[in-house]
Amino acid sequence: MSLKEENEDKFGKVAVLYGGHSSERDISLITGKAVHEALLNCTVDSHLIDTRDGFIDQLVQDDFKSAWIALHGSDGEDGKIQSILNLLGIKYTGANTLSCSMTMNKLFSKNILISNGFQTPDFVLIDDEKDYEFIESRLETPFVMKPCSQGSSIGVFIIKEKKDFKEKLKELLQFNDWIIAEKYYKGSEYTAGLLNGEVLPLVKINASNEEFYNYEAKYFSEDTTYICPSELDQSIESKVKETCSDVFNLFNINSWGRLDFFINDDNQPVFLELNTVPGMTSHSLVPMAAKEIGINFNNLCLEILRTSTD
Repeated sequence: MSLKEENEDKFGKVAVLYGGHSSERDISLITGKAVHEALLNCTVDSHLIDTRDGFIDQLVQDDFKSAWIALHGSDGEDGKIQSILNLLGIKYTGANTLSCSMTMNKLFSKNILISNGFQTPDFVLIDDEKDYEFIESRLETPFVMKPCSQGSSIGVFIIKEKKDFKEKLKELLQFNDWIIAEKYYKGSEYTAGLLNGEVLPLVKINASNEEFYNYEAKYFSEDTTYICPSELDQSIESKVKETCSDVFNLFNINSWGRLDFFINDDNQPVFLELNTVPGMTSHSLVPMAAKEIGINFNNLCLEILRTSTD
């Protein structure tokens, strides 16, 4: 049996679901095209499907057996698409419905982290602009303000004074989402990718020309630097990876994903968020970490498909 025949036998026709309606559509289009090309290079019967269009009938009529979810934000990470695929009997990459719904909402995931003894930046749930004085006394300025269910740093603002707070709060209310204020950490951010239950080498991120690792720094800036291996002492990196593994397990994520965090003065991770469909662009972090252990982009996409549809 040829490799192509083996892949067809194992995966059948594979839908790479991308695009969609979320605020992260543009990044999803890039991710989906890259994954689709990689799967074709691995002789997988891969087909791009934009979920902005009527895709459910297409999945059924064309007899798709597997789906590689390349949808970011609410289209792919809040559990809806996973529920649909479950009902259709189509195997899919990534975490299950419940794990996605818990991790997509930062308020839920932060409370779960805290209740299980993990560290996350101190935060306040915002009700209206009258909260500014309380937030300032609790978190000090500057602080971070962001919606609970967006990704790619969309809607994330650094608030330095009350005038900024009022202006940005009006913008965030347009998301029709819970809004939180969060303690601002200055310095390098770190990320831990997961593949097939194993935490990949950590990546250190320096968004040198930005106040934080924002949308521009993540996807377009050539000034953002990525350091892998992370330059942490090996014993510290090992302990941090163990803690990251515990967090992945807590949320029942064992195929692939990514954790973003800072490291405090006690060399402990302070977790920002968990991504169940990380980006797969030229600036993306999971491919970078996988490359460090000898897994190229094509094989990474294939491995994610393989481990997630077993």
